[in-house]
Amino acid sequence: MTTFQLVLIGFGAVLVLGVVLYNWLQERRYRQEVNRLFTPLEGVADIERPTSVEPETERIEPHIQFDAADDRAEPTPAFEAHDEGAVQDEPPPAAIAEARPEPNLATELAAPHAAPLQAMPAQPSVAVEFEPESPLDRETEYIARLRFSQPAIAPAAALIELMRRIGKPVRIMGQREDGEWEPVAGPSRISYAALELGLQLVDRSGAVASGQLEAFCRALYNFAAEQGGAVSCPDKYAALERAAALDSFCIEVDVLIGLNIVAPDARPFLMSEVHRCAGEAGLALQADGTYALRNEAGRVLYALANQAAEPFQPNAVGATTHGITLLFDVPTVPEGLTVFGQVAEVAMRLSKSLGGRLVDDNGKLVTQESLQKIRQRLAEAYASMAERGIPAGGERANRLFV
Repeated sequence: MTTFQLVLIGFGAVLVLGVVLYNWLQERRYRQEVNRLFTPLEGVADIERPTSVEPETERIEPHIQFDAADDRAEPTPAFEAHDEGAVQDEPPPAAIAEARPEPNLATELAAPHAAPLQAMPAQPSVAVEFEPESPLDRETEYIARLRFSQPAIAPAAALIELMRRIGKPVRIMGQREDGEWEPVAGPSRISYAALELGLQLVDRSGAVASGQLEAFCRALYNFAAEQGGAVSCPDKYAALERAAALDSFCIEVDVLIGLNIVAPDARPFLMSEVHRCAGEAGLALQADGTYALRNEAGRVLYALANQAAEPFQPNAVGATTHGITLLFDVPTVPEGLTVFGQVAEVAMRLSKSLGGRLVDDNGKLVTQESLQKIRQRLAEAYASMAERGIPAGGERANRLFV
């Protein structure tokens, strides 16, 4: 092999690595924008997860090459894992100790969702099973109960602060003296006979870890020791198994579709023209410099982002961009097939009005045939979500895919 051939091989390898790195950076930025744009409206006493846990899901491109990668680390619990008061007699099931296998990059409807679970350390315990009395969701949350010996005004703000450190969303419900349950989201002067706390089993950073379950129960035991009350924490191993199964399902349907409109090399799009066309399509400029279409409830159905790093600046004289992208977050949008039809129609209209090309990240033209293939795959994903009891855009989906 000649020196010239070696140089060509080396140059080709560097070029491929450069393209891969560029695509990864672009997709990471779009995922961050979507997580901000598609944030659901405030729910029932939700406690946000710490900002240090950054969700990432891969973009799904319209040529039906659904890429996946798993680079998220398991959050570190903020509390000691030792708990002499609760847990199991049984050794952990072998399945819990196994890491989730790497996803197939050729899988069509797959996106990263979880970090692998770790086995819980063996320790003496007493498992307590009970049916939740509050509206918390046993299918998607690990629910513990704190019952006071008599109705008491508990320092809810301190408990909420403890739960924020767990690394997963936690909801708290309080039972008033009349027996009714209500959300507890901040300081309260109401006397409660009992509290139920729901630790979310799965979100976009992955499944709950054994250490997080331990930290959750330990925090609750410490709180009960100070305030007076009896704590019930159900089987943690069963919860880890439910979390693993739920997370595996979420991986299959957690996808993001991006439709790219690129300008000719010699004639970039004017920001003012993008603003005009976006307005004609019903999209409104947001405070962060993107465009979005919202439904009557204020939820973002899809968004339009600048492919360049800077936000849209429609009033900047002469400002241009070489590309824009319509973003559609599949599991969080209600009536998804209808909305995707709107996204495809708007993408076609924008490309025609701006004189650009509708392409995927590899520069391949998007056609009606490729859009129909996406629609078919979406129909399968939505049917699977509905069968699992997690309809797209519903209350459960809005908690799981954040």
